[in-house]
Amino acid sequence: MLITINDENIAADFSHLHSLEEAIVELHDNFIPPGQQLFQVHINGEFFSERYPRESRYMNLAEIETLSLRTISDHDMARLILKEAVQQADLLSQAIEQSAALFRLAAEDEANYYFSQVLDSLRWLLQVGDCAVQVLKEEPTPQDSQQGRISQYLRNLQGLLDEMLHFCEEEDYIMLADLMEYELFPMVQEWQKILSQLACP
Repeated sequence: MLITINDENIAADFSHLHSLEEAIVELHDNFIPPGQQLFQVHINGEFFSERYPRESRYMNLAEIETLSLRTISDHDMARLILKEAVQQADLLSQAIEQSAALFRLAAEDEANYYFSQVLDSLRWLLQVGDCAVQVLKEEPTPQDSQQGRISQYLRNLQGLLDEMLHFCEEEDYIMLADLMEYELFPMVQEWQKILSQLACP
């Protein structure tokens, strides 16, 4: 089997391995330098992407003639993820508007469904931003933000989320809708600006 990483041949004996997953793990541990992440895998000249979780675990190495890996720097990977997060923020904003409108219509069951999606998406977006700040070692302050640095922004957002959860538990859905529409929605738009700024080289 011919193995390359970024078009450079790798001299390695994988005769003791059986699956593609084992080979990728060993290549990652021993041949991919610090500061780089695995980005693409090509098998026998074709791009490989798992169609189901851990598909590579069941692929026999004996059936692979060429295995080509491409890497990307931690910084570039972080920026790719941030660009995806910016797009996800648009969907989050739509879900906030839908949930707030449904709470006002007293459609609590459907509204709570969207509200749970809002919370899950928001946690993911905040985690992405926090991880990106650590990788990129940048903490921009948007020019039109009055909330200061990201750490202060996150504290403000956490306070808002605690307040929203309180009104949700109290079943005060009108107040919850007001907080979502007039406070959370603008904060998500601000977070989207922060992520966009981080995503730019």
